[in-house]
Amino acid sequence: MNSYEIKHALLSYFRFKRQCICASECLNNDVMVIAKNGFTYDIEIKVNKYDLWKGEAKKSKHKWLKINPSKNYHANKFYICVPTELLDEATKWVNTINDKYGIIECSERKYYPKHIFIIKKASLLHEFKSEKLASKIMMRVCSENINLIGRFLDENRNSKI
Repeated sequence: MNSYEIKHALLSYFRFKRQCICASECLNNDVMVIAKNGFTYDIEIKVNKYDLWKGEAKKSKHKWLKINPSKNYHANKFYICVPTELLDEATKWVNTINDKYGIIECSERKYYPKHIFIIKKASLLHEFKSEKLASKIMMRVCSENINLIGRFLDENRNSKI
């Protein structure tokens, strides 16, 4: 399972099952979500142990959020999303980096190609509902849609030649 497959499963889950607004690659995060209650989630996808410990753990936001969780330009909740085989490692990672973080599993089942499970709910890092952050997420959603339509039009133009 690769990160694009997991990203698709996450976006589908939050948009269709949870009725949230979500975008990929927003503000240097894999997936950003605006929940129905107005809180925002930052979800990072990791598909191997190295990326979890050497990539994500080294990001300055994790040190900063542990010391200064009340700043309102960060998401209200942070989740790490991993395939089933990385669950134990993700649990160690969350316990080491910040125990307020949540864990999402993306599993492959026989009848469900990709299935999302919230293994550990994230705690609120702060309670401020940032309109600026929500606006950035919405701008990213608009950009994604425009780019998808543009690619579709380009493909159809090229196929008619």
